[in-house]
Amino acid sequence: MNDPTTFLTLALAVTLTEQAQTLDQRIDKYVTQKSIDTFLVYSFPCSGGIPFDSCQYDEPHYLIWRKNGIFFLKRFDYCQTYKILALDTFNPLTFYLNNKKTIDKEQIRQPTYYEVKKNKNTFDTLLTTSTVDHSCYHKFHLPLTKKPKYKYADTYDLDFKIFDNGKENIYYSYNQKTKLKALIDLTTTLVQKLDLDKRLEGD
Repeated sequence: MNDPTTFLTLALAVTLTEQAQTLDQRIDKYVTQKSIDTFLVYSFPCSGGIPFDSCQYDEPHYLIWRKNGIFFLKRFDYCQTYKILALDTFNPLTFYLNNKKTIDKEQIRQPTYYEVKKNKNTFDTLLTTSTVDHSCYHKFHLPLTKKPKYKYADTYDLDFKIFDNGKENIYYSYNQKTKLKALIDLTTTLVQKLDLDKRLEGD
């Protein structure tokens, strides 16, 4: 292993793995120290590519929790310490708690269309789906049960409407109407607003 490029690649991979673990561990430690038992964690990871910005080893994570009837949010990343913000009672966590049974069962479905082909004297209905290698997805860590849940929604699946041949994604309307999509919209709108207002800046 005398190739410096190979060594650098391996060293970077090890470093990124350790850093990625650190962020989750920081949140777990924070939750334990603050005796938080009702919370969720939102993040927006992307597959493919290696970030070379040291602040972007892992995407920012947003911890939203309830304590003594009050709701809070705190951002976690590698380069800055962020202040705690109090939230209104209508927030992503309350929405999830109010729709937990439905959201836990929902899955965002892959883009699909039907194609009917004639086969001698019969007609065959074929299902065609579409996927991509590189995409971003909404991720929720929902540790509100004995076995913590993770809910994922790939933006490609969620936003895909029309195929190149003009066929409509038969699941587009279903995906858009799920409670999981509503939770995503509520969470991303909140995070974007706080970021724009600079309310998530560090202490």
